[in-house]
Amino acid sequence: MNRRRFSSLALGAVTLGCGGNPNRSAMQLFQAPAEDAPHARTWMCWPSTPSVYGGRGAYYESVQETIGRLAAAIAEHEPVTMLADASLHPLVARLCGPRVQLFDVATDDMWARDSGPVFVRSATGAKAAVDFNFNAWGDKQRHARDRLVARAIAASAGWDRVETHLVGEGGGLEYDGDGTLILTESCWVNDNRNPGLSRDEIEVELKRLLGVETVIWTPGVRGLDITDGHIDGSVRIVRPGVLMMAFNPEDTTENAEAQVETKNILSRARDARGRAFEIVELEDALETRSRRANFFSAYTNYYVGNGALYSPEFGEARADNLARAAFERLYPGRRIVTLNLDRIYENGGGVHCATQQEPT
Repeated sequence: MNRRRFSSLALGAVTLGCGGNPNRSAMQLFQAPAEDAPHARTWMCWPSTPSVYGGRGAYYESVQETIGRLAAAIAEHEPVTMLADASLHPLVARLCGPRVQLFDVATDDMWARDSGPVFVRSATGAKAAVDFNFNAWGDKQRHARDRLVARAIAASAGWDRVETHLVGEGGGLEYDGDGTLILTESCWVNDNRNPGLSRDEIEVELKRLLGVETVIWTPGVRGLDITDGHIDGSVRIVRPGVLMMAFNPEDTTENAEAQVETKNILSRARDARGRAFEIVELEDALETRSRRANFFSAYTNYYVGNGALYSPEFGEARADNLARAAFERLYPGRRIVTLNLDRIYENGGGVHCATQQEPT
């Protein structure tokens, strides 16, 4: 078992651009690589708060077992580091297996995509990690430990931590590594994260931080879920110019209306290189194994790793098979790993939400 401690790591920060007044050259210094670019490792966080899952007992234990199986599966293809308090390491090591490295950092919950940093690189090889000041999606859940996860990961990875006045989450950002960013207004232009900031002000800062040139705003739905409608639950960038969208033919809620508007926006939009988008719709599972309320049954919340893609299977053979076929077509050369991750998808997120890639 390989353990690391955080307590002695430095927590310094750097500033990107020109003192918060970015120009084009400053914005291009750093850029967030696409998810399918080579990874140095995947970072994950241990679900350490029983009260979030109804208290200690069989269900909470099954959540932990599920996150352990996911970590073990990813570790077959690339290094994985799991953040967990040292007191939990014997349990975590047993559930994750010997390939997963353990890092002594206390966590509240498992959503590394949101509490962790967004990694950016420069053309000259400089590396930085943007800390988006995680506040648990607008103070909706305890996060005294998770608010420190981004700086802990940045310090451990040896990447300079970048500070910003914005509050947000990695699950609220879809970027193609080629200058384009897609996101929802419901998450970012929201007083529970960024009070008093306009969409234009937020966009300027995101361009500075992520090195993007074109920002495409979609509506999202406030209050749809704990995240206020993260983009990675509805729209994913497969590669520059190609998108995957979630589709639920039985949905008659405000979310369905927002998805129609989102599709219309993306159909008219052009990316940073002037490309029109090819949009691939992937139908949600409708007859899932899980019967829990608010089950997140969209295949769009998948994760692309080194040589493999990780997707849920929901127990509906038709939908599961259609999703696998779509992934095989869109990601040729990658092994498609499907897993029963119901305990993750029952709690407001998915495999993408529970992982954060560190690029090489």
